[in-house]
Amino acid sequence: MDSDELSNRITTEVQRVSEKFRFLMQYKEQFQSSGIEFSDLREYQPTDDASRIDWKNSAKSTKTFVQEYEEEKDMETFIIVDVSDTMLFGTAEKLKSEYAATIAATLAYSAIDSGINVGIALIGDNVTILTPDGGQVQFQKIVHELTDFENYGGDFNMDTAMNKTIGNIKDDTAVFIVSDFLDIKGEWKLKMQLANMKFRHVMSVITKDRRDYKLPDSGLMRFESPDGSQQRIVDTAKIKDDFEEEAEKRKEEIKQKLSESGSAHLEVDTRESFAANFVEYFESSKGSW
Repeated sequence: MDSDELSNRITTEVQRVSEKFRFLMQYKEQFQSSGIEFSDLREYQPTDDASRIDWKNSAKSTKTFVQEYEEEKDMETFIIVDVSDTMLFGTAEKLKSEYAATIAATLAYSAIDSGINVGIALIGDNVTILTPDGGQVQFQKIVHELTDFENYGGDFNMDTAMNKTIGNIKDDTAVFIVSDFLDIKGEWKLKMQLANMKFRHVMSVITKDRRDYKLPDSGLMRFESPDGSQQRIVDTAKIKDDFEEEAEKRKEEIKQKLSESGSAHLEVDTRESFAANFVEYFESSKGSW
């Protein structure tokens, strides 16, 4: 598959997912502008909502007045995507990298269609950043970067991601971090706390493949390190239980660290519908973030 094929595949999936799971509707509800403030009074018109009538001022006059409001500064969305070596792996239909790219593209599509500017940062050995903007041109730029194979590989450094975000993105922003959180570089908890203090929302989307946390009982298998520099043959029957116990322990440690930093978090599996998981999250009590 080349970049153009991958781009078409992701764009088609984004449109299908948004329609099928009402993701766009959920996005509008969760990420509406931050509020309204009083602007002025004007004379009531038959098409006005009666609940906006200012009865106090209307009582002092022979005319009926309604209150006018202005929306506060529009919110923006910024999406950080882990494009490191550990994401270039998968045993389902999609690699984690493609699955994460589809999540990021869906968030971007929904934001732009709701009139919200969106930007993106791809973090690996190379760092690619698009500052928030709106319109379909911006969406196509985002998809182009997500499907450019040159952007992928290396390590995911959370310090770098947070520095690029905290220093360059405005306060009224919803920040998403899409990563498998398997091999994060840097002491990032403090930076994440700062991000949660500065930004309107921060959500970590933990993207995982089944083999990140479960091994088959298949006897001898060959494993390779994420960067391809090492290989090892092991008997999965002997290490399966220890591996899964360690994977569960690490997952809980990451979740605890995210919770302590103030970040909301959602876990998604490449075999599942991420849009359904998002909808379920926002419809649950956890969705108030």
